[in-house]
Amino acid sequence: MQSDFLFAKPFKAVFPYPTRTPWVRAMPFVVMITGIPGVGKSTITRLALKRTRAKFRLVNFGDLMFEEAVKAGLVKHRDEMRKLDPKTQRELQLKAAQKIVEIAREEPVLLDTHATIKTPVGYLLGFPREVIEVINPNFIVIIEATPSEILGRRLRDLKRDRDVETEEQIERHQDLNRAAAISYAMHSNALVKIIENHEDKGLEEAVNELVQVLDLAVSEYD
Repeated sequence: MQSDFLFAKPFKAVFPYPTRTPWVRAMPFVVMITGIPGVGKSTITRLALKRTRAKFRLVNFGDLMFEEAVKAGLVKHRDEMRKLDPKTQRELQLKAAQKIVEIAREEPVLLDTHATIKTPVGYLLGFPREVIEVINPNFIVIIEATPSEILGRRLRDLKRDRDVETEEQIERHQDLNRAAAISYAMHSNALVKIIENHEDKGLEEAVNELVQVLDLAVSEYD
């Protein structure tokens, strides 16, 4: 299985302040994890969190936005989020981003999110520039598989109501996720890590690769 860094700044950029005094809290450590439906992101995340030596808080970005919207009295149900105007959505994204930074000062965060969002009229970037600059993730991890593997998994997962896509459309979506990740890395200190999850004994390797990334947070919170 091939797994590589699609884009990498010098490693010291990931940890801009490696020297700490005993009374100074480590810099927030945030790992964003993304992948289109059917790549196995949820399974890999669940298994990796059980094995990592670091105690991560798993946070879903959409859930944080919804909590902020409910707190502000803007919505009562999750489906209402889509009806909010773009300006309000942006404000909620910024509040969610600030909440992530607050959490990450006390414990490392594994942020489950979408790099791109498919809409009826095109693909939308999951994070505006000012939001990714606030979160400033250490790593952006993309889980991938071949289009045929993803399509097969979607067809077998009858419990989920998903849009029907061709292998060509799936490949395009994964390509856009890579492009989005590079864009996010340009506005943060992030390294972009690609982990492939293939049918032929790929799950175990994929989990181990994610664990290696998560374990880097151990020294930052000891």
